[in-house]
Amino acid sequence: MIQMKQTKKYTRPYRLWTDYRLRHRSPRQIIRWALDAFGEQLVMTSAFGMNGVALIHMVYEEFREHGLDMTIPIIFVDTGYLFPETLETKRRIEAAYGCRVVTYYPALGKEEQAARYGPDLPHRDPDLCCRLRKVEPMQRAIAEHRPVAILNGRACFQSSTRRTLPIIEWNYTPLRIHPLAHWSQEQVVDYVKSHHIPYNPLYDQGYLSIGCQPCTRPVKPGEPIRAGRWPGTGKSECGIWTTEYPTADWTVLRK
Repeated sequence: MIQMKQTKKYTRPYRLWTDYRLRHRSPRQIIRWALDAFGEQLVMTSAFGMNGVALIHMVYEEFREHGLDMTIPIIFVDTGYLFPETLETKRRIEAAYGCRVVTYYPALGKEEQAARYGPDLPHRDPDLCCRLRKVEPMQRAIAEHRPVAILNGRACFQSSTRRTLPIIEWNYTPLRIHPLAHWSQEQVVDYVKSHHIPYNPLYDQGYLSIGCQPCTRPVKPGEPIRAGRWPGTGKSECGIWTTEYPTADWTVLRK
């Protein structure tokens, strides 16, 4: 049941017991636990990829079954380099589920960034570009919302860097909750299509992981799912999920 509680103290034994309890739970059960445990100190993030829209639908269903509007904020970073199809998918999801998407933009416009760092920054230094256009807006978003926990759609199947992704990452601030961690790509796609959830049409054109236009290409047959991201650079993560952020009261989680 969704109770929208305030965060209580989560000791190490509690965290171990929670990991054990959730290890074989369904994504919906994990979402239900997160909503009950963190309430208004929980946010979502989404880039409106296949996993993201599946997770949004699951959260929407959890609220709907309790006769509630979907009030949890969904943080969305618009880098200025996103595909038009991504922005259209966001609009379709908002219209379908009435969700509360809060959009953040980089502090530097594209023209200002090009003047300061050069127009080829996405290809010359993708790490810096991601820090400016993804991590910095996310830092502002987390500073404003100050959540204790973040729901997101990452999963083990997506890349080698995510292969051992747990359901809950307790060692980050805010802690990260991955209801789809142990789902396969096939399960996610089947869920999206069987529930008629709007999704990015680029997925059907081979874009299995969709980021910014300058740094994303379709995945070739036999390649890993995220091979189309920052191709040829050796880069596999944008930095959003390897960054520590301020939180409401993280001390309660580390006792």
